Amino acid sequence: MKTTIHTHLSLARASNLPTTWSNVLCALLLVGGLSWTGFFSGILAISLFYIAGMYLNDWRDVNYDQEHRPERPIPAKAISSKAVLLCAVIYFAVALGISVAMQPASLLWTAGLILCITAYDLHHKNNSMSPWIMGACRALIYPWAASLTGQDLSVELWFACAAAYIYTTGLTYIARGAGKTAPVKLLLVLCLFLPAVLWGSQLSEQMLLFKFIGMAVFLAWTAYCINPWFRKSSDAGPSIGKLIAGLCFVDFLAISFATSANAGILLLFALLFMVTLKFQKIISGT
Repeated sequence: MKTTIHTHLSLARASNLPTTWSNVLCALLLVGGLSWTGFFSGILAISLFYIAGMYLNDWRDVNYDQEHRPERPIPAKAISSKAVLLCAVIYFAVALGISVAMQPASLLWTAGLILCITAYDLHHKNNSMSPWIMGACRALIYPWAASLTGQDLSVELWFACAAAYIYTTGLTYIARGAGKTAPVKLLLVLCLFLPAVLWGSQLSEQMLLFKFIGMAVFLAWTAYCINPWFRKSSDAGPSIGKLIAGLCFVDFLAISFATSANAGILLLFALLFMVTLKFQKIISGT
């Protein structure tokens, strides 16, 4: 059994990692606790949490993958099931250690994030509520990351958390094949566009140009991604990776409306988005 770097990158679905870095950056900016040391420590920890969750997911799905996705690393015998589980436990432990070392008071949010990831991985198959759990996994990144700074959690942070939650939940339902009927499809589209509704309700006259850019970019990309699926009832598969990358624009939208961040910070979100799309061509994000 030959285990390669590509095997681990595939297990980790590493192409999607920049979207979690975007979430951390967004949370730190929204509570005013951004330091580059804290940012890089935070993205290291969230990367380990994300990778641990992906490894645990493949370990749990090994029987399903043997039948439906034999190209995945475990059924392809590129790595053993026991090794994958051991890696997941180690990654969770290291990420927990980093989080508590950065800020002991983050323990509650850290534990909640671990429990949510584990609950999804162990109970997502044949569970109609699992997209809501996935949404919670993504949403919990924001208060977890903010708690690492020791700052109070702001109202704007909870707006960003809610936007990511409903967007991710809608995305996950689409990925699971929901939307066979027109009413359900419309409801899922509403979920994807809800971040624009949430932040649009907070419109003010300050920094109008950045707000306009943030709103336009988010709406245009989301509409582009869902158009084939919505109009032609085609397989949503090709859209899923693009919508995952769009999580960077969910954060871009939040920062453009809720902070006075400069153009350089906003460009960083765009860079994370482009890196996600680029690496999805090398490592599958689904």
